[in-house]
Amino acid sequence: MSAMGERPRPKPVGWAETRRLIRADVDVYALWYPVLSPDQPLWKRLVYVLFRTETFAAALRYRFQILLCSVGFRPLATALAWFNQAFSNVSIGHDVRIGGGLHLVHGFIVINGRTTLGSNATIAPFVTLGLSNSSRVVFGSAGPTLGDEVFLGSGARLLGPIQVGDRVQIGANAVVLDDVPDDHSAVGAPARSFPRKGAA
Repeated sequence: MSAMGERPRPKPVGWAETRRLIRADVDVYALWYPVLSPDQPLWKRLVYVLFRTETFAAALRYRFQILLCSVGFRPLATALAWFNQAFSNVSIGHDVRIGGGLHLVHGFIVINGRTTLGSNATIAPFVTLGLSNSSRVVFGSAGPTLGDEVFLGSGARLLGPIQVGDRVQIGANAVVLDDVPDDHSAVGAPARSFPRKGAA
């Protein structure tokens, strides 16, 4: 495997970075609504997508969960995480870091461990990212590390300290236990990866 079973705690996320991440999330969700344009104020686009889709609220709660945890309000962060799980079926751990442009298609998502996703990740329902208890890896805190512009299909599971590159597509119900290079697709259980057609 390309990583060990342990990984240092992720860096704290401050208010300025949280604002930047939320702005990027809003930009991605706003693409689904032609009535919104990039020149409109952020607050207007945020309110619109907040009341049009439940999953944006889940993404927003996750952003504030990480902010609260970073500034020392861990019990409040945990309460917000519980709220997210109860009302949106989205469970994301305190040690998960996700770049801007997060798009949660629907709920029933579990992301735990010290897992990292890059920018513009799209996550379909029933996806699990996190730790592995497989005999192939040392059990520890390290979850997957994903690059930018990754699409995770419904029911996909990415487990253990694997590395997933940029512009990767993970097929529905794939079980990914090994690294996936840039510009590849991964399908099957266990998953095998193939170069994406037309990828640069």
